[in-house]
Amino acid sequence: MVLSKGMSARSAPTKKRGYHHGDLARALVTAAADLIEKKGPEAFTLREVAAAVGVTHGAAYRHFEDKQALLAAVAEEGYRTLTMHLARALAGDENDPRKRLRMLAAAYVSFALDKPAHYRVMWGPRLNEDGRFPSLETAIEEGFVLLITEFQRGQAAGVFRREPARDLAIAFWVAAHGYVELVMRRRLKVKSTKAAMDYFLRLLDPFIDGVTVDTKRRS
Repeated sequence: MVLSKGMSARSAPTKKRGYHHGDLARALVTAAADLIEKKGPEAFTLREVAAAVGVTHGAAYRHFEDKQALLAAVAEEGYRTLTMHLARALAGDENDPRKRLRMLAAAYVSFALDKPAHYRVMWGPRLNEDGRFPSLETAIEEGFVLLITEFQRGQAAGVFRREPARDLAIAFWVAAHGYVELVMRRRLKVKSTKAAMDYFLRLLDPFIDGVTVDTKRRS
């Protein structure tokens, strides 16, 4: 390195750490999630997100044309992470459909309480009414298909009732989402994420009994 006349190594200017291609978008999504957790999804601005990352708002707008686009990216990241959590929960050797359903339930609650900012955006006002964000719809569908597939698997094994698997998946999702909302809004007080998971599994037993062909087979 060649220093200008009169410039010491200590005083030499250093370049700010730049973002590699693709990194800035992720950094903006992460910063948005942090602000959402502190202020809520309605209260922050895209300029605030850019400032939190240390870039100009113009740089942020090159990745997200408006706040809704950034919220859609936060939601998409949330849905993909949720699907990953659900798939990971089923990655073991457990074959009992009822136990697998309980594993999905625990994974859902764990994700929601671990990623509250993402969860709030995922289940907030619908972001893709005008079809601007097709990848968001794909991310939503992937998690839902995983859940439908589990009910179909249980039906094929003769464990779950022959109701439309999509309807059973919706009922499961309604139960899980309703429970999480009560916990997050402190209508139900739990001491920890594990306590929240354990309590939901107890509450879920009647649902599992209801979708099981023979409740005596419940373990």
